[in-house]
Amino acid sequence: MKELPLGLNDFKDLIKGNFVYVDKTMYIHELVKRQKGLYLLSRPRRFGKSLLLSTLYYLFKGERELFEGTWIYDKWSWEEYPVIRINLADVNSETIEILNKELINILKEQAKELGIELEELDEASIAFRELILRCKEKYGKKVVVLVDEYEKPVLDNVTEKEKVEEIRRKLRNFYGVLKAQEEKISFLLITGLTKFTKMGVFSALNNLTDISFKPEYAQMLGYTHEEVIEYFDEYIARYLQLTGLSKDEFLEMFREYYDGYSFDGIWYDEEGKDRRVYNPYAVLLFFDNMRFAPYWSETGAPSFVYEYLKKHKVSRKDLFAQKIAQSDFSQWEIEDNPPHLFLAQAGYLSTKLVTSRTAPQPIYELYVPNTDARIGVEKLLFAVEHKLDLAMVTSKVNELVWAVETRDVERMVGVIDSVYARVSWRVRRRIERSGGKDRLTHLESFYQGVMVSLMESAGLSVVVEEESAGGSADVVVRMNGVVYVIELKVETDQEFCVRRKENNHMRK
Repeated sequence: MKELPLGLNDFKDLIKGNFVYVDKTMYIHELVKRQKGLYLLSRPRRFGKSLLLSTLYYLFKGERELFEGTWIYDKWSWEEYPVIRINLADVNSETIEILNKELINILKEQAKELGIELEELDEASIAFRELILRCKEKYGKKVVVLVDEYEKPVLDNVTEKEKVEEIRRKLRNFYGVLKAQEEKISFLLITGLTKFTKMGVFSALNNLTDISFKPEYAQMLGYTHEEVIEYFDEYIARYLQLTGLSKDEFLEMFREYYDGYSFDGIWYDEEGKDRRVYNPYAVLLFFDNMRFAPYWSETGAPSFVYEYLKKHKVSRKDLFAQKIAQSDFSQWEIEDNPPHLFLAQAGYLSTKLVTSRTAPQPIYELYVPNTDARIGVEKLLFAVEHKLDLAMVTSKVNELVWAVETRDVERMVGVIDSVYARVSWRVRRRIERSGGKDRLTHLESFYQGVMVSLMESAGLSVVVEEESAGGSADVVVRMNGVVYVIELKVETDQEFCVRRKENNHMRK
């Protein structure tokens, strides 16, 4: 039974260590065989971008023995090329001077691997140009350049507009070298979380082909349903033994929790087969722990998403009702993106194509792909909308899950009351000042919305205004065969005073 490659992004370590490798080399072959090999690929965090670049590195280094048994093994030329790898995932961008030093250090490490000594060690863009030139001279071949997390310094400072623009200028000069040295580059792939804009980091690099929406690469990262069954069959069997579920029951639950990402908006192929993909990180953690949990949204959640949403007005209703075009992603800089586009690129939302091939342009609608992502986005929106600390929301959500799991209704009510105490006074005061006749109805609707958001942040199955023979219930929650029916009522001041007197009398 092969081990799970948790935290492994190096292809050689993965293969030599006998870890599970979901073979994606067919897509890589399709990408590399094209004449113009200058690409950008954006995908959410923890979707395997680093492993993709590592796989390309060993392919271009000609290490054939690593690929025995993969699709590409007998289809690749195995010619060795000089490869430059730039990874900005961990760079410090506290100041421009520090960022420049970080870039220089990356280039020095690459030069050492390639047996080259750089003379320019002051300005990163000049050192980058020197490295490419010397590689071409030394090896007599065009170079391969692989860039991971290209915009990470921008994302780390996304709420500081002036600083972001300064960083963008620095990166623009740095990546501009790739345009000037295009004739010396055999293949280039740049990956990141977000797509580039025409005036942004890559304004000088207008020869890149963005393959982020290309149907032929929509499944290059992430696992298809068929791949999950093929590569993790022994782990699935182990889970079925532990739970007594049937395979069909498990797969239905598994798809709902971790599947559902579409990177071209096309959910089904011509034969009706589902083309959406699972988040690979969540899949690996599930089989490692053998239990459901929001692994993707809870591990390594980037603080820049929370900070970004705090600075932008976010309407839950507007967020999920958007229709977007592919070109929308290149209209704004990262820090100015509308919240729905920002969350789509961060992986909390995904796309569904809603127009035909004859439409003037493709139009997509946004949706939450799965339970894991829903828990993450609901928690973020709940904290931002009600001006609550994210750590406090997380704590209350965890307590609520425990209360529902243990059927502790008193604790469940206590959690809800404690959240109401933190958020309700602002809205209540605003609604009461409005003087409308329906203010109590509006207040009840508000409390209902807070409760539903809290429940959904906990990943619970919630239905609002569920009808039955006796009427409709404000909120219905289901978990493990138990149903909680919740009715909400807002008292007038007069009703509150009467009830308080009755309570005091009963105490006496």
